[in-house]
Amino acid sequence: MEKPKLEEEQAAAMPVRFRGRAALRSIQVKRDKGYIVWIYNIYLHALQLSLPLFFLIMLSSPILLSIPFTGFFMLDIEGLYIPADDQRPESNHGIISSSWSWWNNNNSSSSSSSLDQTPAGLTTAEMCFKVFIFSLSLSTTFGGTRVEARSPYALLLANLNTLLAQLIFVFLSGAVFHRLSQPREPVRWSKVALITNDMFSVAEARNQNNKGTANGETKDQTHQPGNSYKSFMMRLNLMDPKQVVLIECKFELTYRRFLTEKGNPAPFINHVSLKLVRPEVAYLKFGLVVRHIIDEESPLYGMDLEELNSRDASFTITISGIERSSMQPIFSENLYTVYDGEVLWDRQFQDQIITDRHGHSMFDCNLIDQLKPVK
Repeated sequence: MEKPKLEEEQAAAMPVRFRGRAALRSIQVKRDKGYIVWIYNIYLHALQLSLPLFFLIMLSSPILLSIPFTGFFMLDIEGLYIPADDQRPESNHGIISSSWSWWNNNNSSSSSSSLDQTPAGLTTAEMCFKVFIFSLSLSTTFGGTRVEARSPYALLLANLNTLLAQLIFVFLSGAVFHRLSQPREPVRWSKVALITNDMFSVAEARNQNNKGTANGETKDQTHQPGNSYKSFMMRLNLMDPKQVVLIECKFELTYRRFLTEKGNPAPFINHVSLKLVRPEVAYLKFGLVVRHIIDEESPLYGMDLEELNSRDASFTITISGIERSSMQPIFSENLYTVYDGEVLWDRQFQDQIITDRHGHSMFDCNLIDQLKPVK
């Protein structure tokens, strides 16, 4: 009775083993959390933010910068010239500004309250608000405030406030240009990848053998025309196939699996690059089917879906290229895991190029995930 109990305790002590996408998400990275590393990577973090959050931070950055500088200015309030409310500015035609009248009307009651009055006749709250507007005007380079910095301390703070605001403006301008110069996701990947019989492998074998015969070489016994190989394939569409064109595209397909050594419960990840039929494309429009032939040279040769699942296999496909209009580099990746049912066996993609009733060829992007049984 003690032996089963001991085995149960050992099994309970072993760490929980995640699989599929959960296994990749559960990997924790320990790194240096110093401020220098964080500041160095802040631009990359800004590019990875969601678009609403990015614009919210961009619009609120002058206000966030003005809040601490308001406190610094208040340390030397005598170094600022802040006119009193009774010093009313006049417009170009000698008429009192309506906005100034609104300010006086809303603050006439507070001027006679029991709050402490500053030498300029303003309460502490009014003084802080005017100093905040002064700092905000420096951050936005708008001006329009009659507060002036006169002491050396206040002049130094005012110049430092303006300099930091300009640096933030340059930083955000670069981030905005980067985000608007290219689409968020340049391509759209199919939701599943397929391992299926592919007539392309037979045609490729025939072409390779004919090419070798024409050059006087011996025929490749691996790719005989009669052999039938399965192919691992997925397809992609450009997000805007009518407008976007990619050039100098490069593809890479990586096979990933988790391995565990005997006596060592900690797994390690093994990566293997898979050979593609077309690893490079000079000009890409509409879309493409990325294909890897599972022949004798492939690491996947002889494995079925159950064996891939037992190895917790996953596949990562990447594309890098240049968007033709903006000449900006693009990159996209997608993950397919066997455990999560994202790799299917013996299925085919539905054709995306169809013909309408008028005889016109059409490319239907909505069919990217449509499948059909193998003929």
